[in-house]
Amino acid sequence: MKILKYIALILILWGMPSFALVAFGETVGSNVSYFTYFLLIGYYFFSKKRRLLFPFLVLGLAYFLVSGLIFIEDFEFYINEFIKYLIIIICGAELARNTTRAELCFFLFLGSISILVHSLFFVDGYGRYSGFYLNPNGAAFVSLIGYCLTFSIENKKIKYLFIFLFTFTGILTFSRFFFLMWLFISVLSVFGNRKNAQSLIIGGVAIVLLLSVATILQVNTERFSILESLLSGDTQASSGLSEDSRTEQWTSYIDDIYKSPIVGNGYKSFSGIEDIKQGVHNSYLMTIGEAGIVPFILLVYTYVLMLIKSMKYVKYQIYKPFVAITLLAILMVMHNYFNNEFILFISIWLFVHLDQYQTKEELEIEIQPNQI
Repeated sequence: MKILKYIALILILWGMPSFALVAFGETVGSNVSYFTYFLLIGYYFFSKKRRLLFPFLVLGLAYFLVSGLIFIEDFEFYINEFIKYLIIIICGAELARNTTRAELCFFLFLGSISILVHSLFFVDGYGRYSGFYLNPNGAAFVSLIGYCLTFSIENKKIKYLFIFLFTFTGILTFSRFFFLMWLFISVLSVFGNRKNAQSLIIGGVAIVLLLSVATILQVNTERFSILESLLSGDTQASSGLSEDSRTEQWTSYIDDIYKSPIVGNGYKSFSGIEDIKQGVHNSYLMTIGEAGIVPFILLVYTYVLMLIKSMKYVKYQIYKPFVAITLLAILMVMHNYFNNEFILFISIWLFVHLDQYQTKEELEIEIQPNQI
């Protein structure tokens, strides 16, 4: 079972179906995708069956059924995505329950190394690196979630190594979202425990190192210049962070939301698939825009509930509220929530682990010294 679990984690956490599609073609990509979901079904079949995750199930049913009744451009694609969502939520839940925080952090660490490898051996003119994850913003999510998980690592050598790598690879994506959230989480962690100031120090080392090797890595010059200006104290540099702002994309869809706020405008109508304009890049707006108010309320309720429940872990497992905060924020800058295996898996992993340990004694068992 462990072998099945580790293979499934690699396929999901490293984004193998999408990577195989781009790297090896449609046939291989499709086969890897089918294999991933069949593996999840097989793992579920041999695993202990526990209660279903009704918040995610009801959310998915509401979104797919309502948006599908209003408009579907490609019915076969719609059915495939619906089935894959159900497999992730039902079968992936048992995989998530059986995945420890140490295992999750370790596989994200290995996945982040692909970003570093991309920058070292596959230098391109774009200058924003993503490794297995193809999209720099998606790669930034991986580094950011991994960074949140490092706050409960007891072994200092491993902790410092993981903090450095997740920070450095996150910077290599040159995602504005990563910069803002990394700083926010780091500062918040210091308020929780002053010892966490070491994360800011290690992050500073990672930035200095990047400045030293920027020419070799051929990083994105525009965003690198913004970073340099901010570090030099140029107050006008912040204007570069707002250029091509997500808020402009959000506002371009407001009228469409007002047209049909109750039942939405149909499946994938806010995802930019018609190439008329970019997608909305906001899962909350995407949900209400495509399927109306009910799925929107369910989505907000599910993630706010996880944040509230995570607060009781602030003292013993601070990474849980950090992951909850990060997920809430990530949904504001992406619009492929219902078919994003990585975000869905991290979400259900957090959801099931928020109920796993109830007492102080049980919490302390989970955080034994010298374990990552």
